[in-house]
Amino acid sequence: MAGCSSDTAQSSTIRIGGTYIPESIDPVDHGGGPLGQIGVYESLCRVSPELEIQPQLATDWTVTDDNRTWTFDIRDDVQFHDGTDLTGKSVEHSLSRAFAESSLLSPLPVEEVATTDRYEVQITTTTPFSPLPSYLSHPYASIISSDSTTDSGEFEEPVGTGPYVFESWQMNERLVATKNSDYYESLPQINRVVYEGIQDSQTSVFSLEANELDISYNLSASALEDLSENDDVELSITPTTNNRFLAYNVRRPPFDDVRVRKAVNHAIDMQTIVETVLSDLGSAAVGPFDPSVSDWANTSLEPYEYDPERARALLEDAGWEATPEEGTPRQRDGTPFEIVLRTYTRQPELELISEVIQDQLSEVGIDIEILVTEVAAIQEDMEAGEFDVGLWSYNFFWVADPDRAMTFYHSTDSQIHTGYDNPEADELIERGRRVTDVEERKEIYDELQTIVHDDTPLGMLTYKETVSGTRNRVKNFDVHPTMYTHGLRNLRLQ
Repeated sequence: MAGCSSDTAQSSTIRIGGTYIPESIDPVDHGGGPLGQIGVYESLCRVSPELEIQPQLATDWTVTDDNRTWTFDIRDDVQFHDGTDLTGKSVEHSLSRAFAESSLLSPLPVEEVATTDRYEVQITTTTPFSPLPSYLSHPYASIISSDSTTDSGEFEEPVGTGPYVFESWQMNERLVATKNSDYYESLPQINRVVYEGIQDSQTSVFSLEANELDISYNLSASALEDLSENDDVELSITPTTNNRFLAYNVRRPPFDDVRVRKAVNHAIDMQTIVETVLSDLGSAAVGPFDPSVSDWANTSLEPYEYDPERARALLEDAGWEATPEEGTPRQRDGTPFEIVLRTYTRQPELELISEVIQDQLSEVGIDIEILVTEVAAIQEDMEAGEFDVGLWSYNFFWVADPDRAMTFYHSTDSQIHTGYDNPEADELIERGRRVTDVEERKEIYDELQTIVHDDTPLGMLTYKETVSGTRNRVKNFDVHPTMYTHGLRNLRLQ
């Protein structure tokens, strides 16, 4: 009897391996991601696999003619996991926290969140802000019960509305959730979810092979070879909204000169990086948006083709002269072209890409030292302007709207601190936020992409594809391009 019960419990539990579990389970402090992915938290809006914004806990919304006051109708048939009703007041409570000073959504121009009826909330912005519904689909805007926080506003426990109920959490290691039998839509078929944080891809491969995981995300390219002959595991390759790119410090030499930035772009053979380091996963990038994933891509942009001779000519034009000694870097006014390329440990392929870039740039007379640290150290130095160039992998649809990615090019409102300052780009970014017409916004962002492609404060390298592995007992598995959700409600175990 005990053995049968154990088998039943095992068969109704899905085990997922991911690369990241945050140090918090508070949605406004990085915790919305994994808890939203496994279905504990939900937001007013959601993102479809086609990157369209759809209702979730909201049924509909309208905006006034001045594009500043948004009215959201809230579902009247939803309860939180603690049995309390979802109302406008609980939405107001959650979103007020999300837009507070300490939140990652705090830069948004939100003036007020107010309950206007039991199932209605109004959000007023200080300026017109058309991408608001997209931001409200993000896990940081998850709606939680008022009982999730103390009377003083401190986060206490994750009480959401999703198809799974929070059970336990071990910091940086594991999340566990169980089926919500009172879910307001179709019930999930899997009773229990165990989400493991596994940063080492090879460990994930071993765990899949040993039947210790049912699903593993973000596997390395080598996993394709390691698992290709395993009949019990199915591999899938999915385009994502992530890009790998170089962030140049345009505030100081040598990258304050656009000719130098363009020279580096032309000196890097991105196709070789895709074929060798990435095992043909992804493709060489042109602009910030992958045309195969997003309709916001400006498809008229011309790529920076691999052209070492063009790179050398641009460097000469910028005053960086070749030296007669073989293997020594170029010089300008007696200063050698020696730079430090910064990247981070969280994604191991970045260091491998750095090494290829190091070799390729040496061919045109640029000497690179590679420095690999934790992300926080790079971010701090970039914000202070104390860096030469950084290699990053970033979700350009962190919010399913072009606004988020385009702010990377804003002179003051950017998380990628290159020092880029172009008033024309700033004006287009701000205009794109004000305009509601989709076609007009597309024209604005096409023009903006043309400008920043030519100025190239960010040197685009590759669009990213992700490898996922699943045991054959998992059915209806699909990878969402934003990774906002793992779609567990639709899965079943055979």
